[in-house]
Amino acid sequence: MTDADLLAALVMVLCLGGSMFFSGSETAITSFGDHQWRKLVEDGGRPARVAREWVERPVRVLSTILVGNNLVNTLIGAVTTATVIRHVGGGELSRYSVPLAVFVAAGLTIVFGEILPKAVGKLYAHRVALPALTALQVFGKAFAPLTFVTTKLTDLVLRTADGDSAAQRVTSEDLDYLVKVGQREGSIPADQAALLRRVFQFDDKIVRDIMVPRDRVTAIDLAWSVPRIIEVAQASGHSRLPAYEGDLGRIRGVLHIKQLVGAAGPDRETVQRLMRPPLFVSESLMISDLLERFKERRVHLAIVVDDGGHTVGVVTLEDVLEQIVGHIFDESDHAPQPAQDGLGIHYFDGQTSLRKLEEMFDIEFEEDEGVSSVGDLLTQLAGQMPIAGSLFVVEGLRLKVLAADDRRVLRVSVEQVQVDDDDDDDE
Repeated sequence: MTDADLLAALVMVLCLGGSMFFSGSETAITSFGDHQWRKLVEDGGRPARVAREWVERPVRVLSTILVGNNLVNTLIGAVTTATVIRHVGGGELSRYSVPLAVFVAAGLTIVFGEILPKAVGKLYAHRVALPALTALQVFGKAFAPLTFVTTKLTDLVLRTADGDSAAQRVTSEDLDYLVKVGQREGSIPADQAALLRRVFQFDDKIVRDIMVPRDRVTAIDLAWSVPRIIEVAQASGHSRLPAYEGDLGRIRGVLHIKQLVGAAGPDRETVQRLMRPPLFVSESLMISDLLERFKERRVHLAIVVDDGGHTVGVVTLEDVLEQIVGHIFDESDHAPQPAQDGLGIHYFDGQTSLRKLEEMFDIEFEEDEGVSSVGDLLTQLAGQMPIAGSLFVVEGLRLKVLAADDRRVLRVSVEQVQVDDDDDDDE
């Protein structure tokens, strides 16, 4: 083996190593997850400075990876071609030297420069993403002129195609991250942060997530007498009720009870006349689209059906608005006020913010995305919507669910207790 062959082998090994590094780094960094990168930034320290490079300048990081990967892959092809031609270029196989070089270079690049490192990067993203990003910062400085040009060209293409700069595009995840930082630093109150998070999550929910299921729907049978209809309506506390014939699968309209009560000498004909045509919506409809339907039809209640057209529940305008502002107390509700009995037990509405409990009991709950109220905390601890009577112990507090429905915790009792270090967070 000549010195030229040794040099070629050394260059090939280095280039294959570089190709493995750049390909694996790209997969590891993109697989690590934006929320995990943002958490590193929030935690501070040296990892935060490294992670901020990807969070704030992802195009520059990707440009560094692509420049480095293309450079080493080009060198692999050039060295392989030169080596093959040097050994077989003068013989009868000279006509096959270039195709052979392409085959060898492509095989090495695909196996060792793409498939293997990408598989490792995907599998061990949590281990290699941060070290890889740290090393890429060094390469970024070395490739600075090239990455500057590629970044500007990329931004120009995106601006031309999409009418805006990629760096100026803000996603709901970006806004949610800023809200979390603002809440942690005290510039955004907890209740306002919860409101903003509900706004960000609004477009992700469908009607099935917020509807009142069929077995909990209060409705009236058109065969009933008017006095019975009024009695059922008043007992329910609802101002609008679906009207059906026989069963809920045959809903004929929606009756506004106040209009019925205000009518002179109401009878069954009055009921038929006052009914409004029902609005039927699919259970898979996005609630943002449902809100538009309510606005177009100028109605406050819709009948929810499944793919087969069977009634599965009802949904109201109030249900939609509560996804943004939280539970709404109307004239039929009795909004619970925080209270305390003589035994040191406090009573709260499920929508009470955790910040209020932290201030009252001088404690601090662990921050978690989407958990801002007492009801949110208990739902997280239970792993599902808790039922009345459920008990939980967390941060030296015993919390008991006094009232809950299938969508929210309504009433909670809270008392301070002595908890051993080995106690679980829930009972």
